[in-house]
Amino acid sequence: MRQSTRLAIVVACLLASSAAALYEAQTVPTMVTTTNAFLASLTPEQREQATFDFGDEERLNWHFIPRERQGLSIKQMEPFQREMGLAMLLSGLSQGGFIKATTIMSLEQVLFEQENGRPMRDEELYFFSVFGSPGGEAPWGWRVEGHHLSLNFSSIHGLVVSTPMFFGANPAEIRTGPKAGLRVLGREENIARRLVQSLDASQRQRAVIAVEAPSDV
Repeated sequence: MRQSTRLAIVVACLLASSAAALYEAQTVPTMVTTTNAFLASLTPEQREQATFDFGDEERLNWHFIPRERQGLSIKQMEPFQREMGLAMLLSGLSQGGFIKATTIMSLEQVLFEQENGRPMRDEELYFFSVFGSPGGEAPWGWRVEGHHLSLNFSSIHGLVVSTPMFFGANPAEIRTGPKAGLRVLGREENIARRLVQSLDASQRQRAVIAVEAPSDV
């Protein structure tokens, strides 16, 4: 991958991961309702797997690489439970953000086919976790996470903040097959590249945090 492309992708990822959005008051009741509906749809065993105390260290254990995770995966859900989980996800995102998130999930099937059926490439290995009790004055939150996606939401006193938030895309561009040409984060990557190219030498020296992109990006 060309250096300029890798640099632009890093900038795009940093822009996405640093987006801490403070939600308007009307968003919070919807998030509480959809999260409680998701939890109500689970069996006792599933609920135990999906829920944690807000102060649990697991809430800080986020990442975007393929790895073993706690929480309840899409693979472990019945179809109606998946609908409830996706409704919870939608409550924290715009329509465009929701489409990006679910499309990122679908890229796992592309990787599965490209990598000769590696089991780790599975669009159902995205995990849903709820921290604390939704609603009320005590802090609570939730996370949806898997390969190249980590969306974390926390609420206290009727306000919601979304951080850390990571959107990534692998492959960044699909080159072959029925989805050829798809770039899930193409707009963000283009903006990041134009931003870097607009900087003069002294500005770029201050703005670029590493000459080489991190290996996991």
